[in-house]
Amino acid sequence: MTRIALGTVGLAAVYLLVLASLEPADVVTGLAVGLLIAVALTPRGGEPRRAAPLPLRARALASTVWDTALEMARGSWRVIRFALGPRGASEPGFVEIPLEDRDRFEVALWGLVTGEAPDEYPVEADTERGVLLVHLIDARDPDGVRARHHANHVRRHRQVVP
Repeated sequence: MTRIALGTVGLAAVYLLVLASLEPADVVTGLAVGLLIAVALTPRGGEPRRAAPLPLRARALASTVWDTALEMARGSWRVIRFALGPRGASEPGFVEIPLEDRDRFEVALWGLVTGEAPDEYPVEADTERGVLLVHLIDARDPDGVRARHHANHVRRHRQVVP
């Protein structure tokens, strides 16, 4: 119950920040939408995941935010090089990243942080084939891209998602 209440308030806060409004109707709408989403995202049945201790999760989250900011800066630089650099300096394309043991929450986090960098765009999570598909401005080194995403998953994302 606490998880749903915290999720509701957090989602409503994001909604109100995006609207830049504290009008009563907006607050009620934000709480209603937040409650619906929090209830929909609450796991049902099955084996519950073992969450990492809160201090470890907080450090991993801070580290993920920092890594995402750095990747946004690197991605912006790669976009500038692509747009203003010589032709053929990069090869846009798709890279398939193994799904590994990511659950739907880890896939959602992966898509969120991957999409923040302007040179990478998450396209699809294909659970039948067990791959995550991402489009890159420079896909010349698919093994390097896979290794970077694997390292981020093992080092941080797995610890952030409860």
